[in-house]
Amino acid sequence: MRRGFFQSTTVRLALALLLAQVAALALGLTVIHRFTAATILADARTAAEVARDDFAEEYRQEGEAGLVRAIRDRLAARDDRNFVVLLKGPGGAPIVGNLKQWPATLGDNERWRRISLFREGGTAAEEMGLVTRRLDTGHVLLTGEVLEAQAQLARASQAAFLYALAAGILIATVVAALAAWILSRRVDAFARAASAIASGKLDARVERDETGDAFDRLGTSINAMLDRIEALVGELRMVTDSMAHDLRSPVSRMKATLEQALGRTRDPNATAALAGAIDEADSLHRLLDTALEISRAEAGIGRDQFARFALAPLLDDLAEVYGPLAEDEGFAISVDAPAELELIAHREMLLRALSNLIDNALKYADGGSAIRLSAVRDGTDVEIRVADDGPGIAEEQIGEAAKRFVRLDPARGGSGAGLGLSLVETIAHMHDGRMTIARADPYGTIVTLRLPVVA
Repeated sequence: MRRGFFQSTTVRLALALLLAQVAALALGLTVIHRFTAATILADARTAAEVARDDFAEEYRQEGEAGLVRAIRDRLAARDDRNFVVLLKGPGGAPIVGNLKQWPATLGDNERWRRISLFREGGTAAEEMGLVTRRLDTGHVLLTGEVLEAQAQLARASQAAFLYALAAGILIATVVAALAAWILSRRVDAFARAASAIASGKLDARVERDETGDAFDRLGTSINAMLDRIEALVGELRMVTDSMAHDLRSPVSRMKATLEQALGRTRDPNATAALAGAIDEADSLHRLLDTALEISRAEAGIGRDQFARFALAPLLDDLAEVYGPLAEDEGFAISVDAPAELELIAHREMLLRALSNLIDNALKYADGGSAIRLSAVRDGTDVEIRVADDGPGIAEEQIGEAAKRFVRLDPARGGSGAGLGLSLVETIAHMHDGRMTIARADPYGTIVTLRLPVVA
């Protein structure tokens, strides 16, 4: 089953990295924005408080007349268009300033209030930050700053925050994608080596970049492990190959001796026993031949004999060779393959693999009547199928079918040693392909060899 896009570990890691970067950026920008806004308001409050204290000092030294003169001079100077001031007398009537009236909700000793008011000549209420102070004679002084400029600066800061966040998200996305690509590329090196090893190429190794980082050190350790595994498997293959090769001669001599004894005896019991012994010697000889073939195929012997050939004639030849035997067993063999379909492979080894599959169908497809050989092109691969309409292999046994020396039904007679499907699978790996076994619908078995067109 194909995994969902967001189930990919690499994608989830990239998304986690992206979210972490965006969260850190958003937090940083939020702090800057809040700090900037707070600083702007603090500056306005400081300006209002400084003006209040200066006017209060002017009142202490020069009295009401001096304070009025100072306020009018400040307003006339117009050096601060956002400055707000109002002086009211002990009776509450405004004396001088640039506000239309004293705010009804504003007390006489406010430390800082934000409120919307009309200035003299103004047509709209403006948000202001105000402070007030009651003077000794009952006068009350109001100073403050119109916060429009601060609001504009805050809006500009907010816009800058949003633009910076958008740019940060874009950069974070690129960084996360780059990190995911680098990680995926490094992991792919391990995946390629593992895939090659699984297909039988024990000389495959993890590609290193000589950076000395954790991935490079892991690649070094894995390659050392693979060197050891390859050496051990090579020694095991050499031992099994040598044993199989060395046993063939004694088995051949034993068979010849048994045949000579069979020719000289006249005892019916001895004749039957000798005939059985000769059959067992033949089975042992075939087992040794198959073991040798598997060992040589696993070693890649014969890859230099790959050649291009058409599949349809090969399948027709198999149907012709096995046709009479199949008819005796109650089967009809059919072929379905396009004439133009070609493959680069070891023809004799492929013949051996398909012959094994046909033999298996004739032996185990009890009650069946048809064996179908087919081949189709699927992208850069070719799928060759051998299907029968027998009872099929139980689902729980499919995984065991290709294991060496495993017979799914030991109670059945026959001379098989459980190496047929193992040889087929080894030949498929030799061609950089694979073998799959499946139950047919509604019954039967389909064995598929999926081989690259150019192995």
